[in-house]
Amino acid sequence: MERSNPKGKPNSTVINASEGNDELNDDGVVNQEGSLLPNHSGLGEEEIPAIGMRFDSLHLAHEFYASYAKKLGFVTKVRNTNFDKMRKDTKIPINQSLHCTREGYRESRVKAATRSNRITTTRCKARMYVMLDRENECWVVSRVELRHSHPCSADKAVHYHEYPELTMHAKCVITDNDEAGIRPNKTYLALANEVGGSSNLSFSEKDVRNYITSNLRCSDDNADFNEMMNYFLRMKEINPNFFYAIDVDDANKFRSALWVDARCRASYEYYGDVVSFDTTYRRNRHGLPFASFVGVNHHGKSTLFGCALLGNEEIPSFEWVFTQWVRCIGTAPKGIITDQCKAMTGAIRKVLPDTVHRWCIWHIMKKTQFKLGGYARYGELSAMMNHIVYNSPSSESFEVDWAAFIKEFALGQNRWLADLYANRRKWVPIFFKSEFWAGMRSTQRSESMHAFYGGYLHCKSGLVQFVHEYDNVLGNKEQKELEDDAADSKGVIPCIGSTGIERQFQQEYTSNMFRNLQLEVRKKTDCVVRSTEQKGDTISIKVDEQKVFWGKPVYHTFIIQFDPLSRKSRCECNKFESVGILCCHILAIWSYYRVDTVSSCYVLPRWSKNVIRKHTYIKSSHDVARSNESHNLFRNLCSEFYNVAKEFVACEEEAAILRAVLLDAKSKLTDHRTLKVKTKGRPKGKRLGAELDKSIKKSMEKRKRKSQPDVVDLQTDNDCQGSVDNRFEDSTIWNSADGGGFMDLLNSFRHL
Repeated sequence: MERSNPKGKPNSTVINASEGNDELNDDGVVNQEGSLLPNHSGLGEEEIPAIGMRFDSLHLAHEFYASYAKKLGFVTKVRNTNFDKMRKDTKIPINQSLHCTREGYRESRVKAATRSNRITTTRCKARMYVMLDRENECWVVSRVELRHSHPCSADKAVHYHEYPELTMHAKCVITDNDEAGIRPNKTYLALANEVGGSSNLSFSEKDVRNYITSNLRCSDDNADFNEMMNYFLRMKEINPNFFYAIDVDDANKFRSALWVDARCRASYEYYGDVVSFDTTYRRNRHGLPFASFVGVNHHGKSTLFGCALLGNEEIPSFEWVFTQWVRCIGTAPKGIITDQCKAMTGAIRKVLPDTVHRWCIWHIMKKTQFKLGGYARYGELSAMMNHIVYNSPSSESFEVDWAAFIKEFALGQNRWLADLYANRRKWVPIFFKSEFWAGMRSTQRSESMHAFYGGYLHCKSGLVQFVHEYDNVLGNKEQKELEDDAADSKGVIPCIGSTGIERQFQQEYTSNMFRNLQLEVRKKTDCVVRSTEQKGDTISIKVDEQKVFWGKPVYHTFIIQFDPLSRKSRCECNKFESVGILCCHILAIWSYYRVDTVSSCYVLPRWSKNVIRKHTYIKSSHDVARSNESHNLFRNLCSEFYNVAKEFVACEEEAAILRAVLLDAKSKLTDHRTLKVKTKGRPKGKRLGAELDKSIKKSMEKRKRKSQPDVVDLQTDNDCQGSVDNRFEDSTIWNSADGGGFMDLLNSFRHL
């Protein structure tokens, strides 16, 4: 049966074979009893499949039918593809059938009571056949069936897992939020709120997670390590002062890594006197311990000096990390705080021999309940131990009080307490009172960094996520420091008194450190000068400070050496030497002797807000290579659109004009895209040798007709069981193994 195309469609002669009771309507469309014709009211004529439609490629035919299916509410699949049998080595397709996924019928072999998977097949006959037209070098729709055996719903189709449509905007938001550590469910809710609810989105939360897994994560360990290396190289390219080091084993496999940002390296010059190092965090899929070097900035807040991933927690690993870190920063710190790890202690003793090593007192004291919780008088025992450890005024008093504590509670046989006492010079604060520690007594500053990571990483996180979260930590710390600097430049904290000393520190110190000084100013009222004794040029003064212990007042006596001429003072509590803040005892003496100004030696530049620091002019490195060029271009365009929109959003008339301009621009860009030349080089009709190609093709067809004048070569479609005329057959195949070879081809021109 020969049919012509609908009006407005290119003409094509196609032979269709009917199946069973199927009938052909006027448009060449097969009708079936009991089938449903979808509603095409919202579609244009060019959007509905019809016989004779032509496509430049098979891919375009797929896209057309898939777009049609999505608009109506069903899903397509490739049912069958036939290839050119004359060219088996190249596998050139010559026809293909596209079906509704609910075609066919299958009975489950599993009993209904135990069956969990859905059966979706309903013998649906909706399909579209396309065939290759070699003469015109395009694909032609040879047969189409529009009716379905099931209802179609375009509203439900947007929720089919076959149609996840992540827009460019959604992909950019997902990428940015993932880099910022925002969880996928929060990202999905944010995207849903933009469009007025989840029902208006064309994708689900699972699609968001799948996009993150497939595009922003590394699937295997090798890719994870390679991506981490690429990150280091990109950061090095952005700022040559970015430092990284990789340790590999004999088999060239990853073992450890250390990286330090350029801003961190510059800030170490000002804050690198004391460092905390901790390795308690290991939430990654490789199980590698994560370590961080943390210090204290001029606001008294944590600042980062570098991070490391260790192959293990043994001495060689720690030695490698400390060696590379010192090579990066140039000089070793004066003091370092760690936990009680023996391997770490051995590595520090070897690599940092001149650095004072201190154990984290917080880790030790939190073990008290586990080690001593079984004692009947544990509450009283714990309170007394805390008082001795934290409030001993001198090393001698600590020795006496500790011995009394052991005797009081009969703890002489406790090995844990015996070991602590043997190593008391590594963790008891009184033994470090003459050394500067910037107020640090534990590794909790490092653990606060780890807590930041813990909010966004889990046991399956890869190395790439660690280094990207490192970017976030740096950006967060940089922003906080800039905000604190801006706040200090804008105003000052009011004084609680009228002394000149407090006003002097108000103008010099940052707000946070000035508040710490004000605490000592308040405590000054609890101090009483008891006696003075002249010793040469200095005066030895005894000051009693009142404290409350277990609801009862307790007095501690401190001796201060004061020089009336230079107005220099030194207290045996050594708060200024260890923390850098004047103690209440010295402030009480100065108030007693009416000292109104402070010598410059007591105003530490480390806490000053008037010092210009080089690292504040260096931006922390940020990886911008996670997104492809199209995403970056999209962000830039959106930024420009937002800037234009915010200027005219207040007026409805101006907003309407802007909307009209955007629609006009979209129309022009669409027209510009359609006018682009789809083939490279010259058009086919103007290429060199085009006439020769036509002559060869015509001669071959003529010779073929002479050899078989009464035979029509029909190509059988295995799927639709129809036949087409020989215009779709390949009549230009030339095989050099034939009898005449190239000479036969030349002789064929005689018949032209």
